[in-house]
Amino acid sequence: MRRLLVFSALLGSLLFSGVALSQTQGVLSKKWYGNWSVGIGGGPTIFYGDLNPYRIAPGISTFNEIKYAGTFYLIRQLSHVFALRGQALYGEIYSFRKNYSNGAPMNQYFTGNILEYNLNTTINFSNLLFRYKPKRIFFIYGTVGIGMSNWITKKTDLITHEPVGGSGSITNWTTEWVVPAGLGAYFNIYDKVNLGFEWTLRGVNSDKLDATVGGFQYDIYSFLSLNLVYNFNRRNPVELKTVNPTMAPFVMPKPQIPEDKKPVISTPPAESDTASVTKPVSGQPVKLSPEQIDVAPAISSVETASTQSVVPETGKKPYQLPGLEADIFYRIQIFASSTGHRSASNLRAYFKLTQPVFKEFSEGYYRYYVGEFESEAEANQLATRLDSKPGLKGAFVVRYINGTRELTHPK
Repeated sequence: MRRLLVFSALLGSLLFSGVALSQTQGVLSKKWYGNWSVGIGGGPTIFYGDLNPYRIAPGISTFNEIKYAGTFYLIRQLSHVFALRGQALYGEIYSFRKNYSNGAPMNQYFTGNILEYNLNTTINFSNLLFRYKPKRIFFIYGTVGIGMSNWITKKTDLITHEPVGGSGSITNWTTEWVVPAGLGAYFNIYDKVNLGFEWTLRGVNSDKLDATVGGFQYDIYSFLSLNLVYNFNRRNPVELKTVNPTMAPFVMPKPQIPEDKKPVISTPPAESDTASVTKPVSGQPVKLSPEQIDVAPAISSVETASTQSVVPETGKKPYQLPGLEADIFYRIQIFASSTGHRSASNLRAYFKLTQPVFKEFSEGYYRYYVGEFESEAEANQLATRLDSKPGLKGAFVVRYINGTRELTHPK
């Protein structure tokens, strides 16, 4: 009972710790209740101990030593490399032996039931050795852990079929520490489902699992399982399917002031405190007072007609003459992609937004925004509303100074 309480306390403290990030391919959550998965699996068990003279392969010619077990996983992702799993396993185990090591007849076999619960971690070797890639779908990993193994076993004579020993009972299962360790692989399917297999050796801190004390100080059983895991993370936006795969990526050029809009300040005449500015149409100089001099409005971020998405003009003035106050406004970033296959209008329809969507390319990413506010508080209000929409969790506010995005976020 004491061992059960100690293990339960360890399991609870680790599972409910506030670690963020994810091993899955979905969007990473920074909240303690994010990045959870559940899984089920099943497969054969094989015993290695005093009643198994076959040290590598099980005996199946006379008596089939292969039995089966099922398992349930509760998984908390810790990083793209590590995950923490709580596992429960229930199944059967069997083995037999005809002769002792000196050749004398033994003719004994045992059958048993195992109930195991453990806490283990997985180490994703694919992401550890070859770096994380959002589009990777096949992974190889290792696992190691510690837990408690409970069993009821009965030893029987092969000739007379009379019971000759046992370990544990229905009301008093034998309980010992168990250390599972092994390797596995899985395929990632649509960011939400993993399908794979895992093989583990599970060493028990006892020589009584087969109800026989002898050459094996620690009895061992293996478990080969086929697993299906469902991830509760939301999908990775980078992996969203493209509606029009032939659509060429749009590269947003840096905003430029048209030549006929650039203010050209000439030397003011001696008799008047005015400036000469080129007239946009005719090119003839006109005289304006300094208070009338203004910069041209910002050029709208407009996608080409082939993308079927037009971003409305912002009406902002991202350019600044020396001595004038900086122009600051705020937008809400809802999406980022390294491919840029989706147009702004397509993304707006996908997330069912009522606001226009802006598309922009910088620092190697295609970024998508909604809204434009002079007040950061107003921008935060919209970001909060968008964050509650399905698929948009993680929207954040971005500040622009004179039309240039502040680099406050990696994407």
